[in-house]
Amino acid sequence: MFVPALLTCIVLRAFSAQAKVLTGFDECKGFFYKDTEPRGIGQNGKQICQNLEHGGFYYATLYSVHHRIPFYSAYTLDPECSSTAGRTENWHVEPQISQPESQTDYMVREKDSDGKMIKRYQAISSDYRDTRYDRGPLNPSSFHCEEGSTAAFTLTNAAPIDAGFNRIHWKNLESMLRSFLRSRIDSDGGFATVYIVTGTVPDASLRIPQREIPEESERVTVPSHIWTAVCYKHRSDDTKSFSFGYVGENQPEGGIRLMRVTDLNHELSRLYSNQSINIFVGDCFGDSDKLNEVQGYKWCYTDDGDEDMCCVSDDCFSAVNDKRCMSNHRCGYHGYSYLWCYTDDEDNWDYCCKHCDH
Repeated sequence: MFVPALLTCIVLRAFSAQAKVLTGFDECKGFFYKDTEPRGIGQNGKQICQNLEHGGFYYATLYSVHHRIPFYSAYTLDPECSSTAGRTENWHVEPQISQPESQTDYMVREKDSDGKMIKRYQAISSDYRDTRYDRGPLNPSSFHCEEGSTAAFTLTNAAPIDAGFNRIHWKNLESMLRSFLRSRIDSDGGFATVYIVTGTVPDASLRIPQREIPEESERVTVPSHIWTAVCYKHRSDDTKSFSFGYVGENQPEGGIRLMRVTDLNHELSRLYSNQSINIFVGDCFGDSDKLNEVQGYKWCYTDDGDEDMCCVSDDCFSAVNDKRCMSNHRCGYHGYSYLWCYTDDEDNWDYCCKHCDH
């Protein structure tokens, strides 16, 4: 069973990154739809408000010391950020989780920490070495700018994700999700907030690393599934609000399924052995009939390695949604970070894509 949560609230201050390990999410509840955390998942997890030294909180994480992986991370999308954040080897850990009596009350870079002490209740990078699993951040760095991106690289936000699944299927889906949500926010004039929760389903029968030395082996639980729930909340027009979710098996072949949040709740309840799970209050407009829009969304990688919306015809200078760019305003960036063009002489425009290779 899970290790009981700490009864003390530890305030962390760091020179590079810090977090607050709490007995509640009160200080970072804004990352949850209606300030309400998911119900029925990991009730004994450590509640972490992740932040940086000179900034506010960037996301919330519910961490399992028993499994040494997060149950979930909750965050919001910053639509202004570039998706070129990339990866880093500058990972962080949290001494106060593994050594509550420690006077070190802030997150530290893993390379500056006492590895033997840290690994008491946390995963460390060497657990992933020579396995087929990546340190997969649940809250992706590409959904944030600068400091927020840096804050994503903590091992309390990472789980063992199959390398093939993580680098191909999950990465492509994150790219599609980011582009789709950015396009919706743009079309709504920025008057929307996107609440996202990405989580794991711990597999009771599989752990890493699998090594000959007993004290070095089978420390970190591998998730059987990875899932994400999305709540798109328009700030003034609820007819434009909606939600959806998806879940995939943590296997090389992927197998990601898109579904309503209500169905995701039911699927997770089954995977968690019939626990009653509810991710968003009222399923966040779960009765909205917008799932087809998500399923029908088309995107591609562009020639600069980024991703963007994709044209629906064979002519990659067409606009999306079966429209065409005006002959005197071809598909291009035109001073913005996304590809677009005017579709008529009344200044109506739409997204477009050129040089598609996906």
